[in-house]
Amino acid sequence: MKVNIHEIPKEGLSLQEVKSGEELDLERTDLEFNKPVQIEAEITLERDNVQIDIKVESQLRFTCNRCLEDHEQQVKKNIDLIKPAQEESVIDITQIVREEIILDYPVKLLCSPECKGLCAKCGKNLNETSCDCKQNENVFRGINID
Repeated sequence: MKVNIHEIPKEGLSLQEVKSGEELDLERTDLEFNKPVQIEAEITLERDNVQIDIKVESQLRFTCNRCLEDHEQQVKKNIDLIKPAQEESVIDITQIVREEIILDYPVKLLCSPECKGLCAKCGKNLNETSCDCKQNENVFRGINID
């Protein structure tokens, strides 16, 4: 979705596009977009600046790094930019969206910040149940195994 600044009408420009995570080159081996990425952009020319307001929605699917359960997470992002009109004559909205989504990728993929993970001894999901290993195993106390 590229916009030529010189072709923006006085009333502004509204654009909509739907792309897959693969088309936007957003997918990684540890996460995928299981819904299309919906992009809505409002672009106006104000004096010597281009005002760009973008709304992005989609959904990610990934495996939690702690408990190894599959998880889905909504992606909702508002991007507001002001670019000098003299800086460039064509603005690539798709590239802006791609960069902003990548910047929001978490360092660790977690189903929730409170995820307890798996027992290091028996492998039970500690979010669902406790285990007897915890009482008998002090080796892992105080060590973050993430």
